Parts: sequence; structure tokens; C-alpha cells
Amino acid sequence: MKHMSTVGRVAVLLAPAVIAACSGDSPSGPQGGATFLAVQTILTDNCGACHGALSGRFFQVTMDSAQLQQSGLVDPANPGQSLIILKPTNVAPHGGGLIASYNAANQAQVSEWISRLPPVPPSLLDAIKVGTGTSIQPPVIDGFFDPVWDQATRVRLRVADGWGEAEFVTVQAAYDGTYFYMLVVWDDDKASVRRQPWVKQADGSWKVLDAKNPVPGAGVTWSGYMGAAAFNEEDPSRFNYEDKLSIMWNTYGASTVAGFEQSGCTVACHDPSKGNGPGTAYNYTNPAMAAKMYTNAPAEIADLWHWKLVRNNQHSKADDQFVRYWVPGPTGAADGGRASDVGAAGYASNPAVAGRPQYRGPSLTVPPYYIFDNQKVLLTATELDAQPVGAEIPNMITSGPTG
Repeated sequence: MKHMSTVGRVAVLLAPAVIAACSGDSPSGPQGGATFLAVQTILTDNCGACHGALSGRFFQVTMDSAQLQQSGLVDPANPGQSLIILKPTNVAPHGGGLIASYNAANQAQVSEWISRLPPVPPSLLDAIKVGTGTSIQPPVIDGFFDPVWDQATRVRLRVADGWGEAEFVTVQAAYDGTYFYMLVVWDDDKASVRRQPWVKQADGSWKVLDAKNPVPGAGVTWSGYMGAAAFNEEDPSRFNYEDKLSIMWNTYGASTVAGFEQSGCTVACHDPSKGNGPGTAYNYTNPAMAAKMYTNAPAEIADLWHWKLVRNNQHSKADDQFVRYWVPGPTGAADGGRASDVGAAGYASNPAVAGRPQYRGPSLTVPPYYIFDNQKVLLTATELDAQPVGAEIPNMITSGPTG
């Protein structure tokens, strides 16, 4: 969770089509036709068992029409792609799986109601001025909340199409004569810090755990992989990775990314299995066939801030990257148009020597699942042989990004 805060303002366009306008809804619907009362009945009948008023879930069937319109779960521009349609049908991964009773007639009625809602405007975040000329002190970037955030406007945004450990983030922003500050807050029941460690096997060998278990098959989509069964983002038998946050920014002038203001980072998302349109297919055997990010014209560039809990956070840094134009093909197939600014990334894998990890930290205890570069110690054969089966050694050596 990273930082953001008063009197002069900067409007920042964060994401398109996320927070819907609030409008009244008569019993006959916004403009006649499918009524919200009918929609609420459909949702109650099909979703009420898990999404009642006391469920503690974000979506609750007792939401009124204005709350539902503002939830990010409906998309008036493309009703059939609304999460309120996709999740019960398990097209978008749904913890409750397929709701068979949510039939085509139900979906059509809900879609009709969504189509009659007003267009969703872009979400603007006001950054407030702090420091010189104001009575508000700038925030201290130390992982703790500051008084400034009690005064800054909050904007709540749905992220990652609702998938990821966090479905929504709350964002605030501030600026002074030198810096732009952000506070991004999300709910997460567990910090994911066990990033692909070395693990001792039953036969005495050592292995680096895969980030995902099993490794997704070629062409399997993100939602298909994670929605194959009741999904638990924190299942240690399936995932060995770290929490991450990325923020993509449009650039302006000659490098403006066309369509970004309307579609956000989706405009840079390309999946070969979908004719290079938006998509999320994995392909570990052929990187050229995996979905990746790139812009659509030679001059277009999007800025990208990429924070990683295990690799960056202990240095109070994030990777400064960017997304550029790329021609689909074998060259650069793994990363597509994603690249990094000048400087060192500041982390690397704990190298293998004869199939065993080369370094440890000041002790053999985990966590942490990283080793500071200036504290790494050569592992001896005696130490490795003495470790019990299942023992773990961190696989990330960090020093912090430069440049």
C-alpha cells in the first residue's frame, strides 16, 4: 500500500468507465423497458444465497439502482460485458462458479436494463496542493497514513477486471512544487511474500518453485486458469509469487496513446489468439503467442509504474517502465512493448551452482524471501546438506533500482 493529499488542484485521469454516474431510476427503468425491480428480483433469486445484505461482500443484492450503477459491475456501453452478467455465467471467474439458474432470459433482461443507463464518464481524481503556500504538510513516504489524507478526495476504482487479490482500490493524490504523491489502498487478507523460493526435495536436490502450479497450458486465459475451480489467490499449493501493483499513465503531445482516455491500459493489451485484440492468454512454450502489452502506433508511449512487494518494497522504490510500439514477431516476444527506463532493475535470482542455490542471507531463516545484495553469504555444501526436506532459501537478491 503506497502513498497521496489541498488548495490548488490538479485533475488526473485515472481510468475510464469505472465509476458510473448516479441517476434516478423510475419503476419502469431509466427510459422504460426492463425495470430495476425486475433486475433486483433476478439478482436476489440467483445471487442472494451468497450476496445478501450481511454477506460482507462488495456486491450485495440489496444494492439500490444508484449503488449498482456506481459499482463498476455494469457497463452501459457494452452491457453483455458487465461483470453482473459475466460472473454468474462464469465467463469471468466467479468464486461461486456457474449459476445455472441465471438463464438467457434473465441475462437479456439485466442487459436491457444496463443498456438504458447513462454513459459512464471517465473518473477524475483531484490532487490537492500541499507544502509551501498551504497549511498542509506533505506526506512522509514511510508506509503510514498522514493527516493530509484526511483532507484529500478519494476515488474508488475497480481494477484488473475484478480479478487479482484486490478487486477495488481507493486512490488519493497530492502535489507540491517538487513531487506528486499518491496513496493507493486496497484490501488484502494476506501479504504474498513467498516468491518462488528454492526448496529442498525428498531426494536431496533443490528446486525453484514455479510461480503457478500447475503451469498454465498454452492458450489458457487468465480468467480460465484462475476460474477453473473455487479460486483462492493465497493458496500456497497453487501460487508462489508476490503482491504487485502497476499504474499506467498516458503521455501527451506527440507520444499520446490513442484511445487511452476511453479504454485505459486495455488499449495496449494484445492477444495473438484473439487477432491481437485485448486478451489474456498464457503461452509459456511459445512467448510469441502469449498476450502482451504494446501500443498501436510508432510514436505512442505509455508510462508504467510497477511496484513489487518482494523485489522493490524494502527499498521504497518501484520500477519505472514504459510501454511502446512493437511489431508482433519473435524479436522481443516475451515482453512485447514493455521496457524499462535507464538504470538497473536492482534484483536478480539467487543463481544455481550445480543445481543448488548459491547464496543465503544473514541466516537460513525465511521469511524474508529476499536477500539484500550487500548481505549475501555463500552457502556451503555442509549447510545445504544439513537442511531438512522442505527447507526454503530465498530466490531474490535485491539492491534497489538505480537511474
